[in-house]
Amino acid sequence: MLAALVVLAQLQPLPKNLVPLDSDAGRALFAEAESQRPYFRLSSQFLTQKTTTYCGVAASVMVLNALPLEAPVAKEWAPFRAFTQDNVFDASASLGITAEHVASGGLTLDQLAALLLANHAEPRALHAADATVDAFRTDASQALRSPEAYVLVDFLRSGLGQDTGAHWSPLAAYDAKADRFLVLDVARFRYPPYWATTADLWTAMSTNDPDSGKTRGYVIVRPSAGAPGRAPVAPVGHRIIWMASLVVAAIFAAGAVTGALIMRWRWKPAPRVA
Repeated sequence: MLAALVVLAQLQPLPKNLVPLDSDAGRALFAEAESQRPYFRLSSQFLTQKTTTYCGVAASVMVLNALPLEAPVAKEWAPFRAFTQDNVFDASASLGITAEHVASGGLTLDQLAALLLANHAEPRALHAADATVDAFRTDASQALRSPEAYVLVDFLRSGLGQDTGAHWSPLAAYDAKADRFLVLDVARFRYPPYWATTADLWTAMSTNDPDSGKTRGYVIVRPSAGAPGRAPVAPVGHRIIWMASLVVAAIFAAGAVTGALIMRWRWKPAPRVA
């Protein structure tokens, strides 16, 4: 039993139907993929889920940080702003979508969409039962060509030939020739990024979610119209130079005033004696 737990605790090898991104075949797929705009923003915002139930939270935070949205102040990095796996719940607590709720079982498709909506994103959630594999391919590949659209998929791992469990992750690219999507798995402790066929992804998304009583599916995410955007911030280097200049100017002024007072005292004429 202990040996089995040790094996499960390690990064798992991908089944043969999935192509690792860091393999020769995976790099070739990325080089020829015509839909890969989100990859660079998502990879720069990549997160590993903080607990085993936080896959939907981590995937959502990656997308929210990639979108041009004003983020809340991150308590641990104040005064800097960023969506985190903690403060993302601030806007959704009134909906019952809280850290405690997610800790007990993760997020359904509709709950994740509500979380994104509360944070000024515009999600379009589709259950597999209400769509088709062709509609998914079209929706996802078009979104991956857009400068401000992202795709999150809710699937059962066993549908991809992986080990057990339901999971959320963002898609980052699509290669039409191979008909494969690049999945940036947020459970980096289990699987690396990989290419999955549309057919395999659709099979994994078409499974039933017992928490909602509905099929899993996918969410297309864009910024909400009129949502507050990021405030422009001067580069840190410029701020440092500006503050240093003020300090130098203040020291120079203080020195000049002090020098003038000393000179006045030294050259004060002696009092006349009658």
